[in-house]
Amino acid sequence: MFPNGTASSRRRGEMYKKNRIKQMLDNGELPLGMQCFTGDPTLIEVMGLTGFDWVMLDSEHSGNNPRAMETLIRAADSVGLVSFVRVHQATDEADIHRALEAGAMGVFLPEINSVEDVKAAADAAFYYPKGDRGICPAVRAAHYNPKTFVDYTAWNNNEIMLVPMIENPSGLADLDNIFAHPDVHMAVYAAGDYGFSVGEGMDMLNGTKVNAAYKQVLEAGAKHNVAVIGGPILAADPDSCRQAIEAGVRVFSLGLDSVVFRDACQGMADALDQGAKGTKYKRPAKQDWGFKA
Repeated sequence: MFPNGTASSRRRGEMYKKNRIKQMLDNGELPLGMQCFTGDPTLIEVMGLTGFDWVMLDSEHSGNNPRAMETLIRAADSVGLVSFVRVHQATDEADIHRALEAGAMGVFLPEINSVEDVKAAADAAFYYPKGDRGICPAVRAAHYNPKTFVDYTAWNNNEIMLVPMIENPSGLADLDNIFAHPDVHMAVYAAGDYGFSVGEGMDMLNGTKVNAAYKQVLEAGAKHNVAVIGGPILAADPDSCRQAIEAGVRVFSLGLDSVVFRDACQGMADALDQGAKGTKYKRPAKQDWGFKA
C-alpha cells in the first residue's frame, strides 16, 4: 500500500487508474497538494510519504522540461501522488500533449482570459468526440500499447482534469462561463498574480480588490460545483486552514517546495544563532541576500 492508502493500480491488474482527486472530491474529502518548482524527485517522494495527495509540477516558471516530467511523474506515482502539470501557456497544444502523455492526470492552465482559452485547452487535452487531440500510442500514459489505445482514449476523456487559473481581471470577468464549462471541475484563484494585475502587489487576501475577487471566485465555485483550490499557501496553521474551509476552499495547495525548503533551512540557522548566544562561541554574521528598496 502507498502511504496515503492507495495500492498500485498496475499491481492490482487494472488497466488505468481512476483520478483519485475526483474521487476524493466526490467523497467529501479535502485533497492536499504542493507546487513543485525544483524538479527534485526526492522532494516529491517526501510529499507522498507525509500525507500529500497531489503535486503540481511547474513548467511555467521553472526549468522543468518534457523529458524531466516523465521522471517526476514516475516519482509521484511511486508514492501515490496525483500529478498535475502547469503548462507554460494555456493554449499551447504541444505543451498539453506532452504533459498528459507523460502521465499527468491533468493540467493547470495559467492566465486564463476567457472560456475560449479553456475550450482550446480541451481540444488539445481530449480525444474525439470531446476534443481534437492527435493520437500516439507510443507514449507512457498509453502504456506504449497500440492494442489498448482506444481504451486509453476513453479513460483519458473521463479522468483528465483541466484546471483554469484565475489570475487577472479578464478571467474574472468571464468567470461564470469558465466555471460552467463541462470539463472544469477544479480551479485556482491566484491571489498573488491577481494582486499584481490590479496594483495591490503581494498583499494577497489583505488587498481590497484581491479579497473581493476571491469571494467572487468562491461564490462561482459553489454555484457551478467547481472545487476552488486555495488555503494559506505560504504559512499554514490549523486556524488558517479551518478559515479557508469555512470560506469555501475544497482543495488545498500548501507550500512551494523551494520556499518550504528555504524556510526550513532558515529556521535551523536561526535556531543555532539563538542557541549560541551567551556561550563562548559565536556564529558569523549573516550576509544579507535580500533586495534593496
